[in-house]
Amino acid sequence: MPKKEINLLPREDFEKRTIGKLLIWILTVGRWIVIVIELIVITAFLSRFKLDRDLANLYESIRAKQAIIQSSSSFEKDFRLFQSRVLMTGKLVKGQLKVVDIVSAVSAVTPVEVALDNLAYEDGEIRMSGLALSEMGLKIFTSQLSLSSHFSDINLSNITKKAEESGGIKFNLSAEVKKQEGQK
Repeated sequence: MPKKEINLLPREDFEKRTIGKLLIWILTVGRWIVIVIELIVITAFLSRFKLDRDLANLYESIRAKQAIIQSSSSFEKDFRLFQSRVLMTGKLVKGQLKVVDIVSAVSAVTPVEVALDNLAYEDGEIRMSGLALSEMGLKIFTSQLSLSSHFSDINLSNITKKAEESGGIKFNLSAEVKKQEGQK
């Protein structure tokens, strides 16, 4: 029997045909794509170590700063409390000075015939009650208040004449306190 030859090579040049050229191009470009992707993966894998170390350093820095903040929180709390007390004291002192001025102004215009039982100051208004020995004393008191540069809108109310044995006129009075120059 004669020997038969088997030729696995294509009869025509496979590399010169369109399919052959396309297959060779795909294999060449595919190799480069695989190589580039492997480089990217290796770089990402190696950069993971650096990023993990940076993250650990960041957590350590945050813990250290939290410890500093916690240690100074009691000082800040005390400081804020002290600051609020200073502000409150300043407001109270200003208010007391204003009340002292108001009492001085009222006592300066109060005649001898008038005795005040109650004097209250709140929100720019004074309210007082008292006893006037005569109608003339009450008239002088109200006119002196209206002429004063400290008060305005004087309102006299609840005027009652007491029994003849003790005498006098019981009254209630309210007035607005004028703002003086330099006051808020």
